[in-house]
Formats: sequence, C-alpha cells, structure tokens
Amino acid sequence: MTTTPVTVQDAEPIIDEAGSRRAVELALRSEDVSGELAGRRHEVIGVGSEAADRETQYPLVIIFDYTENVAVEAAVDLGTGRVREVRRRRYQPQLSASEERQAIELVRQGGRLSEYEDQLGSGAGILVEDVDFRSPRHGHRLVDLRFGPRTRRLPIAFAVVDLTDRDVVRAGPVPDVHGGVS
Repeated sequence: MTTTPVTVQDAEPIIDEAGSRRAVELALRSEDVSGELAGRRHEVIGVGSEAADRETQYPLVIIFDYTENVAVEAAVDLGTGRVREVRRRRYQPQLSASEERQAIELVRQGGRLSEYEDQLGSGAGILVEDVDFRSPRHGHRLVDLRFGPRTRRLPIAFAVVDLTDRDVVRAGPVPDVHGGVS
C-alpha cells in the first residue's frame, strides 16, 4: 500500500466566541425565532456556520426544540444584526455539554446508579436513536452515558437518558464480554 502525505492548512475559525455569543443573542431576540419557539422547551445547542456563497459565511445558531423534537436553525448576519433565515429540521444535532450535564444530573437524581455515585462525574455521552417508529421514544433526544474510573479503559456503568421526557430509560452495570457484570 502506497501512501501520500497530505498538506494541511490551519484555517481561522469562521466565527470567534464573541461572535457566537452575539449570534445567539440576535437569534433568540428575533421575532422569527421566538415565534418558532414560543411555549416550547428548547435549548441552544451551539453555533456553526453556513455558506451563502463562496466568500460569505454566516453563523448558524442551532437550537433544539424538545417539544417537537426538531432542530431550529437560525442563520444570522452579524453585519446587519438580523436573522436571515429560520428553518425547522428533523435531525439530532450534536450533544451539547449542557445537555450532557443535565443527563448526568437526571441519573444522579434518579438514584438508579447510587452504588456508582463516585463515578457519575466521569460520565461521557453520545446521542442514540430509537429506530422503532412505534416506540413512544422515537425521535426523542436520547443520550447513552457511560461511567467508570479514569484509570480503567472500559466503563463499569451505563444509563440511557431521554432528554425530551427528562427521565432515565435504563441504567445499570455494564456487562462484560463474557456475559457477567464487570
């Protein structure tokens, strides 16, 4: 197998932290966005970017609407201080640090992993999906958390948390590969 080195060029971020904060402020104050979110439980997931053309990038504020289980995207023009476009899209954006903390707190409050209490601070989660369209959790914001001592490579406990309904779906010790409990 022959390999060829690739030249990598560091790119400046499209938007800095101050620009991200301003984009979120503008999006949340926008009548279009506030109308989309009125009466709905939601959270800002993060700020990305969207290309209008080859030279123009706009911050894209991504908000998750837990009531409808959709992402609300707001493209913001920082120059004019206006929201250019608002879209509702059915997908699961990346898990935010705030959501991961909320999921860990729900596990802690639920007490179903009380024997692992000292490990709960080590929780790391990924989004998972209930693919059964007949399931009441289909389309919900589900987080699979794994817990364990930082000195071990594999987790010792798990929890699946439904952020839409704000409850713990399943929790317990992680079975080892031989069918027992680790």
